[in-house]
Amino acid sequence: MFRMKKMPVMLALSLAVYYSVMGQISTGPCGTTAEDQWLYTARLQENVAKAGDGSAVSDRSATQYVPIFFHLTGDAGGNGKHKVSDVLNQVCDLNNAYAPMEMRFYLKPHPTYGLFDYSINNQDIYTAQSTQSSIFQMNLKRHNNALNVYAVGTCKNDDGVLAYYSTPDDWVVSRNNQINGTGNGTLAHEIGHYFSLRHTFYGWELDGQNVNEPRCFDPGDPGWPIAPVIAPYHPDGADILTEYQNGSNGTTAADMIADTPPDYNFGYCAVSCSPYTGIAKDPSAVQVNPMENNFMGYFIGCSTYVFTPIQQSVVLADLASPARNYLDNNFTPLATNIDTPTDLLTGPADNLTVPYYDEVLLEWQSVTGANYYLLEIDISTFYNTTNYQSFVIQGTSKLMTNLQSNRTYYWRVRPFNEYVTCATARQRKFKTSLVSAVAEIPEIGSIKVAPNPVNAGEQPSLLLQVSTGFEANIRIVDAVGRVVWSQASQTFPAGEMVYDLPVAGLSEGLYLITLESGSGRTVRKMMVSR
Repeated sequence: MFRMKKMPVMLALSLAVYYSVMGQISTGPCGTTAEDQWLYTARLQENVAKAGDGSAVSDRSATQYVPIFFHLTGDAGGNGKHKVSDVLNQVCDLNNAYAPMEMRFYLKPHPTYGLFDYSINNQDIYTAQSTQSSIFQMNLKRHNNALNVYAVGTCKNDDGVLAYYSTPDDWVVSRNNQINGTGNGTLAHEIGHYFSLRHTFYGWELDGQNVNEPRCFDPGDPGWPIAPVIAPYHPDGADILTEYQNGSNGTTAADMIADTPPDYNFGYCAVSCSPYTGIAKDPSAVQVNPMENNFMGYFIGCSTYVFTPIQQSVVLADLASPARNYLDNNFTPLATNIDTPTDLLTGPADNLTVPYYDEVLLEWQSVTGANYYLLEIDISTFYNTTNYQSFVIQGTSKLMTNLQSNRTYYWRVRPFNEYVTCATARQRKFKTSLVSAVAEIPEIGSIKVAPNPVNAGEQPSLLLQVSTGFEANIRIVDAVGRVVWSQASQTFPAGEMVYDLPVAGLSEGLYLITLESGSGRTVRKMMVSR
């Protein structure tokens, strides 16, 4: 079923993190540079024209769906990957914010990587995203039918940059701490760039005196309080006109949006969303009155941020353009609402001490409208310790075999589908005992996996010392409990033995090698890196 395309209106934008470090950074919170925005000028002009003549999509009565795909990247050791729970919160926040336009994002599974991409363990991608190699790898992993968002540790090796839209690559990169769904509109701001919007203060990205420091028009600038006709920033030698308060040059100056008033980067120097009280004037000496709560500006602390009607139409026109045909909008959600029952969790009972520490079955009910469940477990109710584990599961149970003995664990489950990501999670706690469910296989004197981690091209093996020969079933299980390989009735003779493990076809990640005999079970971890 073909669906007409359309776009957003209102978002909550919080740039408090940026302002807390403003004195130490040399770039603005958004890493989408003036040069990046200049590159899509022709596309913006075309969208402005379509918005003006009404040729953009006009039917806004039906919900429109835009696919989005998140790459949860890690450093070279696989560390630092962003939490799925924060991504779900962010999608929820985006959808709440874009609701007035009847536009929704939905998680679009990748044909290879599934609902989320966990496969990128690359220090350069995690911190810089700038080398030819990192860009090649990011392109290799991209989803060809969705808006790609890469969640990283640091953007462009700059602690001050929160996120950016790459015009040449047509993807969005964001620091992990900006993807959290707590009213933080950084990601949605970058999506504005993705759909061809400029900053409202375009042309004032630099102040014309120190090319390394973007800041607002203030008493330190020549001509104060009257702004120059030509804004300080000159991309590729082109002149950017300073916008007039009466809007007479609104379609050709600054952001090219007629209903956004002049903003000479005043938000950069402001400390809140209070009305602008400076005395800056446009080139005709008329007092300017910026729109503090515009989504594409830099003012912080506004209770509500909005796109103007023309900004909305421009984004709409971009989404409807042939350049965005790769976005798969042929989508109908399984459900548009999910009600989490209060008795979602069924076992173990709350506050129970379970019989074993290495065999705990977590169970919950099936929920109408949900086809995924996010399971999180930790020793803290904040779910932020090194013991934290999370799993996206399509069933209603998970057998935990790697918990510590004599510890209190908290666990919660959130039902969701590709579109509804903000259903309530339910939580319980239990305590593990000192007792193991299964004794170690007594015939094994020692056992280890080597090499471990397993890199590309390496052959891992089990190295065993066996006192008495025995038979056991061998299984390789992935991090979510799926058996990816098994061998029944393998004989292990007495003495030293090397048993080669098959890793061909295994993706990066943690695996459990399990030997189970009539007298016990022995488990070892194996990490596969590519």
